[in-house]
Amino acid sequence: MRAVEPKGVVESHLSVKREDIARAKSWIIKTPGGATNEMVGAWLSEQSLREPEFVETDQSDCEEKLIAAARVYSVRLAFYQAIWELIATGELFPEGDVPSWTPSLELRTPGHRGGAHFDIRCVYPVRVHRPPCAAEFSADTDIFLKGVGSQTIHPGIMEAIQQSLVCFRRGLYMPSIAMLAAAAEATWIECGRQVATSIGDSKLERAIADSFSSLTKKVREVHKSLEQPRGKQLLKTAKRTAADIDNAELWTTTLRERRNALHWTKTSSFIAEHSEAATFLMGAPQHIGTLEAIRTA
Repeated sequence: MRAVEPKGVVESHLSVKREDIARAKSWIIKTPGGATNEMVGAWLSEQSLREPEFVETDQSDCEEKLIAAARVYSVRLAFYQAIWELIATGELFPEGDVPSWTPSLELRTPGHRGGAHFDIRCVYPVRVHRPPCAAEFSADTDIFLKGVGSQTIHPGIMEAIQQSLVCFRRGLYMPSIAMLAAAAEATWIECGRQVATSIGDSKLERAIADSFSSLTKKVREVHKSLEQPRGKQLLKTAKRTAADIDNAELWTTTLRERRNALHWTKTSSFIAEHSEAATFLMGAPQHIGTLEAIRTA
């Protein structure tokens, strides 16, 4: 039987995935809070995961059990990461001390028992609770874009959305609108680039690549491509309709027109209202989700 080095196996298979963090956030946000260790225990139980108390290193399934242990540790770390990210956006309030968690695993061989020591450590608040006042929507991007497929969205677009949400929470409504408009433009361009490749539309490809071409023209060309037979099939594959594209275009146009207040010749004030920014943000998951679904179809 091949010798297994437990510490190396566990640490090499440790992987805190964004998908697990996002799922943990969705779970946490539905709870009133409580003791963190009780919450993470319930979370692991819902994932049908349980931390092993020991591993018998002389058994043939030793490596398999060590890899399974690494998965449980990874999901626990994802939960702690989710809590800290929700605290950072004001979705959770921490309470009490901040202890440190390290995994504890007993290794058993015939006639001997010993503990494994891993270079894994994470601090967490003892308790967390939801704030007394809930916002119109979450300022956390994973929660805000739930169901959109945020794991596939370009990091630059995610950054723009995140900055828009941060500005909104701080009462900076015009900057919030500006960053959301930047995210919308980038999403159309990324979607158009992939549509051109998927259906072999050279005209759309040239329009998207043209740095002197306006976004209005690029959006129009994307729209035209999706009206072609292959484009319609792409929409069907993405489980979207022509009406979804119409709505996404209208939302983008309205958003960009409001963003154009940044040009002094368009307006004499940079002031934007809370309700304006909130309305645009509430529409973002739907319309950005439509474009992302088409891009990934």
